[in-house]
Amino acid sequence: MQAANLSSHTSPYSLLIVCFILTACSAVTHGFSMFLYSALLPEVRAFFQLSYSTASFISALLFIAYMLTSLISGVLLTKLGGYKLFLFTIGLSPILLVLAVLSPWALGFATCLALVSGCAVANWNAIVALSSDIIPLKYRNRILGLASSGAAFAITLNGILIALFLPELSLQSFWFVCAAITSIIALLSFVYLPKPKDDKQEQSYNKPSIKPSAIIKSHPVAIQAVLLSAFIGCISGPFLTFLSPFIVDELKGDSNQTGAIWTMIGVAGIVGGIIIGALADKFGIIQVIKLTLLSFAACITLLLWDAKLWVLWASASIFAFLYFPVWGLI
Repeated sequence: MQAANLSSHTSPYSLLIVCFILTACSAVTHGFSMFLYSALLPEVRAFFQLSYSTASFISALLFIAYMLTSLISGVLLTKLGGYKLFLFTIGLSPILLVLAVLSPWALGFATCLALVSGCAVANWNAIVALSSDIIPLKYRNRILGLASSGAAFAITLNGILIALFLPELSLQSFWFVCAAITSIIALLSFVYLPKPKDDKQEQSYNKPSIKPSAIIKSHPVAIQAVLLSAFIGCISGPFLTFLSPFIVDELKGDSNQTGAIWTMIGVAGIVGGIIIGALADKFGIIQVIKLTLLSFAACITLLLWDAKLWVLWASASIFAFLYFPVWGLI
């Protein structure tokens, strides 16, 4: 009913604005937290004088914050609604980005960045909940599909920004640029994002919760999906986290090469999202997931066998081509 009512009152121009805002918010919240930390890890280590073990701990903290917030964001949705939660998370993100690099301590930096990671997943959950109120059903899947590619767009943007600005700016100044971009997106959200009616919000968000135990009993494959996700996270997380330090420390590369590879990763992720979905339709999801895991193993083996820049380019391309789509398949 909502979609039918909205479709008659929503202009293509309004839909384009909504699509841009949702995709941009997903991109900046994801891109300027976990992925930016990974891309700038050599500079972050030098700025805070971090050991690799401390850098790994911060990376783990960002993922933990992401997972914990994904668990509690359902409660936040029932309390605030999708519209308020969306604006709260995108409004808070640029403030946290500024505070992160203003902190003289690594703990303060890590805490602020962990909160941005939490904002990323809460913002995405708010987008999904809000979509039923502001996007007609006819266009909803397409817009959500584009918004869900925000991480790939963000990585592409990170690579471009690193290649263009990092050689000329300090780490703090570069982070301020990212905070400024996020602030612009937040301002556009506050001004142009349509507000749903209160009665629709109550209808959409006050739904009975489903217990995880009930899901596991009725759908045993759920626990397999969780274990598979954990396994892929364990092997992909370190690869992404230490990609930039590997380029700088082991291959003696610079920020231009780092930025170029991260841009390529983002582009490969976008292209992979289109092609891998078609392959899954033709050959089945299980076969594509098997191909993904075997390809991950091949990428790591290539790097261990011959650690050269062209090998890293090939490995990172294959990795990104399969990494981002696999979460949608799971």
